[in-house]
Amino acid sequence: MNDWLSEITDEVTKQMLLGVIEKKEKLEQWKAKVKLLQVATIVGSVAFLVYVVWGIFLSPRTPSSKIVAFFGEANHLFLLFLLGTAIFVMGVYQKKCDKAEEEFHALRCEIIQKSADLWRTENEWKKRHEWFTIIKTKYDINLFYENS
Repeated sequence: MNDWLSEITDEVTKQMLLGVIEKKEKLEQWKAKVKLLQVATIVGSVAFLVYVVWGIFLSPRTPSSKIVAFFGEANHLFLLFLLGTAIFVMGVYQKKCDKAEEEFHALRCEIIQKSADLWRTENEWKKRHEWFTIIKTKYDINLFYENS
C-alpha cells in the first residue's frame, strides 16, 4: 500500500481513492489495447491493400482473371476475415474502454462531490489537498475539479 494512503484513517475514503486509482489503471490498459489494435489493423489493411493493388489489379491480366486471382486464393479470403475480425474486436475493445472511462469519471466525480463528507475534520481537509496533489502527480487523476 502507498505510504501516503496509510495516513488516511477512514476506510471508506481509502477504498474510494484506491478504487479511482484502479479504475484509472484499467482505463489506461484499455486505451493501450485499443491503440495497439488500431495500429495493427491499419498497418495490416494498408499492407494488404498495397499487395492486392500491386500484385493483382496492376498486373497485365483481364478484369475477370484479376477477380478470379483474388477470390481464387484462400489466403486472400483468410486475410480479409482476419482484418474484419480485427475491426470487430477493435469495436468491442473501444466499448469496453468507453465503459471503463465512464466508471472512472463517475467515481472521480463522486469523490469530488462528497469531499466534505469524506474529510470532516479541519486537519483532514488540510491534508486532502496534499493527497489530491499526490494523486494528480503520481496517477494523473484530477480530484480538484469535475471538468478535467
